[in-house]
Amino acid sequence: MKKIDSRELLQKLPPFTKESNKYSFGHVVIIGGNVGYAGAVKLCAQAALRSGSGLVTVLTRQENVSSIVSTRAELMVRGFDTQTSGINQARPILEKADAIVIGPGLGRDEWANHICSMIEDFTVPKVLDADALWNLCQRSEKQRYQNAIITPHFGEAARLLNCTSEEIRKDKKEAAKNLLQISECVVLKGDHSLIANDQDIYENDTGNSILAMAGTGDILAGIIGSFLGQGLSLTEAACLGTWVHGKASDLLRENTRGIRGSIASDLFPYIQEVIG
Repeated sequence: MKKIDSRELLQKLPPFTKESNKYSFGHVVIIGGNVGYAGAVKLCAQAALRSGSGLVTVLTRQENVSSIVSTRAELMVRGFDTQTSGINQARPILEKADAIVIGPGLGRDEWANHICSMIEDFTVPKVLDADALWNLCQRSEKQRYQNAIITPHFGEAARLLNCTSEEIRKDKKEAAKNLLQISECVVLKGDHSLIANDQDIYENDTGNSILAMAGTGDILAGIIGSFLGQGLSLTEAACLGTWVHGKASDLLRENTRGIRGSIASDLFPYIQEVIG
């Protein structure tokens, strides 16, 4: 297995110059936040902003719009439903995206299923996380998603491969390889997360048990989506995103009195510090 060269990957992020503007750093569209689950999509969207995205749009349930805007005024937020009028609002936004993240707080209802089906039409790079992975498991015909990264933890990987979490844990490398039947790039989350593509497997050496806290996976998806929007390849974005996420948690641990009581949003200032 290969190690992640974080220094080289950080240098691939677009530089700030006199000519830079918000479009120089990518437009990421994040889809999620079903009724009662706005927090997940908020964390994901804020992570994309904190990772350097020039523009971040959230597509969510109409009920969540005001709460998300009030949390982070820099986000563009649109609520939509699965009726024709709603789809007509969502499609033009997705067509302008440099990267799409789908899954945080998405839910498992008709709204979520419809959205998962809709994004198959878009060829821009994607991150499929959380409930988007659950949706994949429900399909009778499995297909390989092109230009996509999936980010399962052991439980989600077990559902995708129709095996047990313990089997995943016993041979993470083989599990990561098998997950490539679903997408071109895989982030198998856990202690020493693995990033796999058709040629290589990378092992991450950053991170600690702070990343077991609720919401940290949503933040990882936002970081990876941000790097995709800034022009990194699937593998580059997955490797750098995983490394930055873990490194931020290491800095958080060093600068607090202990792991217990840390929450996902505590990572944000350290993400900024890591990417500089």
